[in-house]
Amino acid sequence: MTTDHDLKTVGKTLFGRYDAENIPLFSVSAGVSIEEALEHASCLMGCVRELTLVDSMGDEADVRVWSAHYLGEMAKAIIDDVTIGLKHSRTRP
Repeated sequence: MTTDHDLKTVGKTLFGRYDAENIPLFSVSAGVSIEEALEHASCLMGCVRELTLVDSMGDEADVRVWSAHYLGEMAKAIIDDVTIGLKHSRTRP
């Protein structure tokens, strides 16, 4: 039986499609515990929250908005990869 401590990221989530050919620049690494991965995603989302809060009150929006966008993309990739791993673990006997 698989426990939560045995669950790892699968490394199937690609992100950072910034060029004209839509080729992903980054990927989530396989083998990271889901606890560590989700903790990191939470930290990234905390940064997004702070950047967007500051941005809603400031004049220099461009850099912070793009920073928040990239951090949000990273957090989403981590969460998506954890979700794939959880689905795979439930289909295994």
